[in-house]
Amino acid sequence: MPGRTQRPNYPHSRERFSARRSPGALSPGRCWMAHELVIKTRIVHGSTFRNVSIGIDNGKISAVKPNLRGEKEFHFEDYLALPGGVDIHTHMREPGFEKKEDFFTGTRSAAFGGTTTILDMPNTEPAVTTVRALEEKLDLVADKANVDFGLFGQLSDVDEIEKMTKLAIGFKLFMADTTATVATTSPPEILLNSGHLAGRVVTVHAEDPELFAREECTDLHRHNLIRNMRAETEAVKKILSIESPVKLNLAHLTTTDSVDMARKGKATFEITPHHVLLDESMDLGTNGKVNPPLRKRAIADRLFDVLKTGRAIIASDHAPHAADEKSLDFTIAPSGIPGVETRVPLMLALAQKGMLKHSAVQDMCSQLPAGLFGLKKGRIELGYDADIAFYDLDNMIKIDAANLHSKCGWTPFGGFDAIFPAGVMLRGNMIIRGGELVLERTGKNLR
Repeated sequence: MPGRTQRPNYPHSRERFSARRSPGALSPGRCWMAHELVIKTRIVHGSTFRNVSIGIDNGKISAVKPNLRGEKEFHFEDYLALPGGVDIHTHMREPGFEKKEDFFTGTRSAAFGGTTTILDMPNTEPAVTTVRALEEKLDLVADKANVDFGLFGQLSDVDEIEKMTKLAIGFKLFMADTTATVATTSPPEILLNSGHLAGRVVTVHAEDPELFAREECTDLHRHNLIRNMRAETEAVKKILSIESPVKLNLAHLTTTDSVDMARKGKATFEITPHHVLLDESMDLGTNGKVNPPLRKRAIADRLFDVLKTGRAIIASDHAPHAADEKSLDFTIAPSGIPGVETRVPLMLALAQKGMLKHSAVQDMCSQLPAGLFGLKKGRIELGYDADIAFYDLDNMIKIDAANLHSKCGWTPFGGFDAIFPAGVMLRGNMIIRGGELVLERTGKNLR
């Protein structure tokens, strides 16, 4: 059943790595310094893999060399080590929508998918449009996190921006309605030019509601026609035309026209797995209803070509709803799908099939999103947090919703190939091992 902390009978749950104390590591008379922990494993090195020893001290990577000794050693020689995933676009639904997801279950789901850092969006209940709402949300979720996290504030009232900057890891601007959004009380031109936002990341949901078709939304095809591609591209054009001191990040782009404009405008952008792997022709029903909508297969294929370059941020836009909500008639069922647990495993399976480079998966799922927010995460390099996920590349499986860990209990990716991690480390501590969550609630706020 969804919500458990075990993943029985999955091949990738079978623990084949070992941990042992290094003989002589602390013997008297040794003049060299042993690391607290050494991991023997493989990492991505250009277009190949390289066998290395990773030294870890005080939760940080202190060395990456061919051979190191440690007080304790983990042997992952048959596994590929990737930096813990960094998902900069999630909706963990707390406070207000705990029926759909909560911070504990959502971050647990992230951990089982090899993601060790999540950034949470502000459209909760109440919406995080004030510093008071931000403080209350932080107090509520801080001791529930299974991975490290940051909280977004929502740009609405220009007078609240300065107050939120100390606690918010970034800010969200909604140009169109989605679940629990609150209308802005100040125009985007004013909000984006607040001096308090200089150098800060502002993620924009770019759709122009004035261009939505006025007809009933009865299926995925109609949903695509209503919230059409022009509504996205015109919104992207509009937001890029505003001169401002912020780091502009465009969420869940679905067309290459939008991507081209973002690149020319020197904005970063996100692409979701569902906008490249799913399309409007699939028999998904309301489980495929999401904003922006799934597009035609040809559009999704062109978007996948962008991922082949390795120059995009892959974000899940994890936005679960309860199964009974999704079972409503298409016209009233809420938009949004879960994806934080499947984001990296789906991409890694594509890499194993030769459709993406392993280095591109590492860059787009970890390095680039971490770099955007200035986090010392997303790389297996000296001085970075020891957030590492270990994958047996031979254990490719079919996704089954019954074995995922989001509270919602369903996925649009059922039957898709994926490679899930056998072990996951957060700041030097194993949190996932042998298919179990072995260390709970150790996530930290990154602000």
